[in-house]
Amino acid sequence: MAASRNKDYLVSFLNEHFSDKRSLEKLQTLSEEYKKQCEILESKLSLACTEIPAEIDKAIAAAESTSKKIVSLEKKLESVRHNVLDHTHSIKPMVGELGALVDRVQEVQRYAHYLSALGKIEDVSSQIQASLMTESLSSAVDSFNELTSLYEVLQSSSCHNLLVYVKDTILFWNKILRDRIAIEFEEVLKVLRWPLVVTTIKAPSVTNVKELKDRMGKLFKKLLNLQLPYPFIPSRSSPHNSGVHPMLLKIGGIKPLLLPLELMLKPLRKRFHYHFYGQKQTNSLEKPEWYLTQVLTWIRDHSDFLERNIQPLLDEAGKGDICARTELTRGLVMLVMEKIGNDLPQLVYDEASFSHLIDEVLLFDSEVRNTYSYPPILPGCLDVLCLQEALTKWLLVEKKYAMQKIEQMLQSPSCWESQYKDIADLDEVKVPECAESFMTLLHTITDRYKRLPVSDAKLQFLGLQLELLEDYRMRLVQVMKEAATAPTGHVFCAVLNAVHYVVQVLGEWSELTFFLQLLCYKQNRSLKTTLYEPPTTKSQTSPGSRNSFSRTSGQDLDEDDNLEQVLAELPNLSLEHTVFEEINSLFEGMETDMINTVCNYVFIDVQARSQSYRKDRWISLPAPKELSTTLGLSQSACEMFLVLKDHLATMEGQLSKHLFDKFWHRLAKSIDAFILKEVIMTNHFNEGGAMQLQFDIVRNLIPLFGDYTNNPDSYFRLSKEASTLLTLKNGSALLLKEVLYSHLHQTAEQQQLKQQQPDIKTALRDVSIFTLTPDQCETILSLRTNLSIS
Repeated sequence: MAASRNKDYLVSFLNEHFSDKRSLEKLQTLSEEYKKQCEILESKLSLACTEIPAEIDKAIAAAESTSKKIVSLEKKLESVRHNVLDHTHSIKPMVGELGALVDRVQEVQRYAHYLSALGKIEDVSSQIQASLMTESLSSAVDSFNELTSLYEVLQSSSCHNLLVYVKDTILFWNKILRDRIAIEFEEVLKVLRWPLVVTTIKAPSVTNVKELKDRMGKLFKKLLNLQLPYPFIPSRSSPHNSGVHPMLLKIGGIKPLLLPLELMLKPLRKRFHYHFYGQKQTNSLEKPEWYLTQVLTWIRDHSDFLERNIQPLLDEAGKGDICARTELTRGLVMLVMEKIGNDLPQLVYDEASFSHLIDEVLLFDSEVRNTYSYPPILPGCLDVLCLQEALTKWLLVEKKYAMQKIEQMLQSPSCWESQYKDIADLDEVKVPECAESFMTLLHTITDRYKRLPVSDAKLQFLGLQLELLEDYRMRLVQVMKEAATAPTGHVFCAVLNAVHYVVQVLGEWSELTFFLQLLCYKQNRSLKTTLYEPPTTKSQTSPGSRNSFSRTSGQDLDEDDNLEQVLAELPNLSLEHTVFEEINSLFEGMETDMINTVCNYVFIDVQARSQSYRKDRWISLPAPKELSTTLGLSQSACEMFLVLKDHLATMEGQLSKHLFDKFWHRLAKSIDAFILKEVIMTNHFNEGGAMQLQFDIVRNLIPLFGDYTNNPDSYFRLSKEASTLLTLKNGSALLLKEVLYSHLHQTAEQQQLKQQQPDIKTALRDVSIFTLTPDQCETILSLRTNLSIS
């Protein structure tokens, strides 16, 4: 193999450099070139033989030296290990003794810290007591803050008894300090004419206002410092919550007010209880607007004082995220919630008063939140109505009044009349009065419950709406069946318009943000009540935050929301379904059935008037030349077309535009198929008969629908194309008939012999036939008496 490769290389080399005699001149040059290459290779080889062995020797020596060092280090390591084990064994008894001593020392240190903490508590208590004896409230408050700071430090301690002792001490001094400062604070407020209520007695003017406000500010800050930290405020047993109605304890998020604002609310609470509890005439279950209006008045009257005098004090104390007006409003709203909770057990037995209370509370909540910027995150009066005791009654009352309203709608003499029948521009939909009133009723129910803070309550109201829709549908079905004997009558058409209007409105509602949020909550019960709200901020943790935000999905139904942005905030939402999907499909099915009923009725009526037209002697009509002078609508078709025209005019006046379009589209399709099947396919036509039929269709039938569309011909393709075939010139008809026969009856071999035959589709398109099948075309051509039979 090697000899063969060398031989090949040599032959290739000689052919490349010495292909002819002239190339022998290169021999000397090539010889010198290869000699130089040999010298270079010999020098490189000599250098490698002299230098590489020396480098290898150095590497071997270094490796041997390293190996010896490793062995030496291993011996030293073993020696050190033995020494360590011996030393550990010798000192083991000492380590045990020292460990016990260290444990004892640590225990003693814990005792020392424990006693130090007790001493600190005692010292601070003594300082507070001394400060109180010397009337130095500022130093007493500072010492009290030391106690609260100590409690925060000890939170991680496992000394339960110590924590209880500190907490009891804090509560003890807190009550004493709070009572002492509260007396002085209330006196200052009284001098400053707080609360700001209208009286008939003229009070003397305040002289030293600036001094009093400075004093109030100092006391306010001291009370803020006495505000107990959150661990001290049991949400259900706090003294601040004493007197709260037990029903309100089921509402989450109810926290006590800031201590100074709680004291400022105290005289208003007394007035509220004086007027709206007990045997006073102002305490009337039938007049909830009295105490609601009073609370709104207090909020309005005190807003300016709080903004100018109290808010700066909160800002100076580092509580700028709390709004003074919102905090006092929260206290007043709590009074209203307690009042509602107190009256509910009696109201549930009086539906009129209960319904009136709901109306007033909805207005009150809207006024408080919209006019006075009460944040939706804070508990309000609607939270009381969402409790099961109130919600169950509300749903029953809502359903009862809605059913009564529906009964009144359907019993009204004008229930099937359109309210806008005399106004042409507004009566395009032709909505009957009862349908519009019913959807307005549902919209009103939505307006009443859309601001509720609990999504479960909203879903219950949605269920009520779906129940009312089903009840209304069943009532429409009953009326429809009673009016089914006259499908073109006013009542039947009014019911159809009502069904269509409900379908339209429910379709629009299904795309509203509010109902999309309910759909998302319904599909994802694990989600929170808040489905669409701004990102959580620090202010949300504060009861009286200045920054208001929504915890509910109560957007207004008329808002033009950015739907894409809302949907992006609603994960797991499937747009394949809607909250009204099931009931809307029932209404849509009912609409389809009723349109079919009307179409069938009109079609059968038209068909019944067509017997003479179908049996007309088309085969014996005069020739086209004789007929052209007297050509007009066939006498036998007059009654049929007149009835059709009357029905179209009647239905146009009684159905909405959308429904009427559906109606005449289906009717035109049925008539078109009827003429082809029952008139054309069952008769034979001479030239005059074909001409007369085409005139009846093109110049009389199709124009009847010209008022409703710009292109009525497109709805009568079958009959028009059939008349075109019947009136086609003899030559073209014979040629087309031959092409059809070849396509339908001849074998593939026979068709190949006639390759000049045009394509069947092209041939039909050339004579303007696009809808009829080749079989139908052949049959129609065979009905002509002027063509020879192939």
